[in-house]
Amino acid sequence: MPRSSVAFTREPIDIEALAEAVSAVLTPEELAATPVEIRPLDDGAAAQVVMIDRVVLTVLRPRLVPAPAELTRVYGAAEVPADARWSTDCFTTWEPEGVIGLRLVDAAATARGGTAVHLG
Repeated sequence: MPRSSVAFTREPIDIEALAEAVSAVLTPEELAATPVEIRPLDDGAAAQVVMIDRVVLTVLRPRLVPAPAELTRVYGAAEVPADARWSTDCFTTWEPEGVIGLRLVDAAATARGGTAVHLG
């Protein structure tokens, strides 16, 4: 079972946001030494970040943040920024490289004016 996170942001997380997150999380030396691929899946329904032939992050297509009652029902006490318009479900593995995926989720959420909530 993958580790689950959701990003609540002002702007949607897209391929460009993931590329920016990779550049923010990895040092220039790590970028030069690490093969990284960001690939869309299923006609844009999801995107994956692959490093050294391992999937470190899968991000589903962003959708509008649900109404407050639904937000509470689905995500419980998660703190959502008041100006968040988009929610994006994200999944990483429990393997050690999943930690990189979590850092990428955090960086992409921050870059798009929001925050990530790691659900477990």
